[in-house]
This record gives sequence, structure tokens and C-alpha cells, in this order.
Amino acid sequence: MAQPLTTAARPDVDIVESIMEIIAHYPPLAADRPHIKIGVQSGHVVLSGHVRTPITRRYLLERVAEVADVTGVDSDHLYDEESIRLEVGAALPDGVMAAPRYGTVILTGALPGGDALDALIQRVGSVRGVDRIITRQMPS
Repeated sequence: MAQPLTTAARPDVDIVESIMEIIAHYPPLAADRPHIKIGVQSGHVVLSGHVRTPITRRYLLERVAEVADVTGVDSDHLYDEESIRLEVGAALPDGVMAAPRYGTVILTGALPGGDALDALIQRVGSVRGVDRIITRQMPS
């Protein structure tokens, strides 16, 4: 009796290659490519890093889910800079501005009297996706 033919799942390296093609062929993602990390194990994809916009993030997640033999996508550590900017902005006092860029937030301006730089850095650092904080022109 003949054994039924089974289709073997694609190797993880082929899935990574398919994801890299998605990134390379969508210009906003192509610009973000150095800041995106891709891991695949037994078809389960883990995306981490930073992209510039929520639209770009959503596009990537939708396309990755469509890749053949992808069994799941974990994007808990894939952040978009627009969302980080909005969340950091809510934590800033008047006179301080933030410019996020791929996980690094540059704070500029002047702290109002009574505000401590260390406390501000702690608030900004608690925002998911912020990896590094640089301060410029921040006299207290």
C-alpha cells in the first residue's frame, strides 16, 4: 500500500527570504529595513525593531501573515515611531520637544522650573519602544 504524499513545510530560511522580499518591494519598509529584525522558528515569525509609521507596521504584519507556511506572527516588539512620538509627547512638560528616530528619542528645549531632568528621562524611558534617550539644551 502506498503512503500518502505529505507536503513538507518550507524551511524557515525561505520564509525569512519571502519576508525580506516584502520589505524590499514596499518603499517605506525598504527605508526601515536596517531597523527590522526577523526571526522564524518552525514557521512562527517574530518581528522586532522599529518602523516609521503605523501604516507601514500594519502593512508588514498583514503581508507576513499571508506568506506560505507562516504559522503565527509575534509583533510585540515591533514599534512604530509615530505611536512612540504621541506617547512620549503626552509625558513631556511645556517647553520640551521630542524627536523619536528608530527607538532613540532626542529631547530638546528647556525644562520648566521645578521639573527634574532625571524624572523626565525616567518617564520617557518607560514608553514601550524607547531604547535610548539623548538630551540637548535641557537646562533645569
